[in-house]
Amino acid sequence: MNCLRSLLLASGALLAANSWAADVKIVSWNIAASPYEKLLVRASDYKKMADTLSPDVIVLIELTGRPDIKAIAEAIGWPTYYATMSDGQVQGDEIHASLEVGVLSKIPITSVIEFDPKPEGHTYQVITNSKPDGDSSIPVNEMPLKGIDMMGLAATDRGTLRVDLANGLTLFPVHLKSNSNDACFAAGDAIKGLKKLDLPPVPALQSILDGGSDVKAKADKDNAFKRERVIAATKVVADQAVADGRTVLITGDWNTSFEPGKFGQSFDDCQLAAFTCAKAPFPASTCTGDGFDDTFAIMTVPLAGSQKWTMLTKDLGRTFKDTEFADKAIDHISVPAAQAASFAAPKVASDTFGSDHFPIFTAWTAGP
Repeated sequence: MNCLRSLLLASGALLAANSWAADVKIVSWNIAASPYEKLLVRASDYKKMADTLSPDVIVLIELTGRPDIKAIAEAIGWPTYYATMSDGQVQGDEIHASLEVGVLSKIPITSVIEFDPKPEGHTYQVITNSKPDGDSSIPVNEMPLKGIDMMGLAATDRGTLRVDLANGLTLFPVHLKSNSNDACFAAGDAIKGLKKLDLPPVPALQSILDGGSDVKAKADKDNAFKRERVIAATKVVADQAVADGRTVLITGDWNTSFEPGKFGQSFDDCQLAAFTCAKAPFPASTCTGDGFDDTFAIMTVPLAGSQKWTMLTKDLGRTFKDTEFADKAIDHISVPAAQAASFAAPKVASDTFGSDHFPIFTAWTAGP
């Protein structure tokens, strides 16, 4: 009986692979984490996005619990779907740090690995339209994912998923560390506190907001270290998927951009000078020498792992709606250099569909 069941599953996957031999459109989108009630109100946003972009696969960033991906799948209304998401931050379905990632696909998901920096022995089964509480026949395994030790701080390591589809495509969704700066927050909060207490301002606090400080510059570099650790660890397991014969794509919210002076080519980083806390393009003059953020170089040089990758999104414009920042993408798609020709040039959607990020998308043409 078990042999017959395995044969049926394998036959189904083969049929699915043959039926998806044409172009496969992949959308990657940070949906902007919301309380569940607000997410339900945004149902029309998800439906409009799917109707406008017509994706076959959607990579979702900033899910806050399993009900999110169920609600999004129901709002989009595909007659057949497969959905999976990470459970890296907390057990259960509670709203938490909004760092979960997921994949919603028309194409059958054949297996999932959750790479978790702190495995807790808990994963989510793949859900489908016919089995909305989970399909136990689709394997979901958990494995550790530890950031590369030479790259900064381990406490904020984030996980990812390896999602294998029946057509030979493998997806790794990522949400890398933001540029939120603790020194800027502390100075701003202190200024607000003094005002509430009707106390005189402290010029040194305002000078941090206006011109930065050494502490602020260190926090900027720490944020880059955190991105580097996670993308390097992700690349190592993604390289293995390439070695397994899969067509592989890493995508999501990378929270960094191809701004001159910022992105580097080696770990021999510049001595970063202080710069303002204000929302603005990165001031290239504060980093003379090799850029301090090597997230992209880890993929493309490469500075870690075995495979050379390409950043398809290098020349994309703004993907975060806030116009004070540089007109550069922070949401990215990376593929192995040897596979890049099978992917269409990515584009940015013209609407955020209620998020603070624009979706980005590409299409993959499978070989004969």
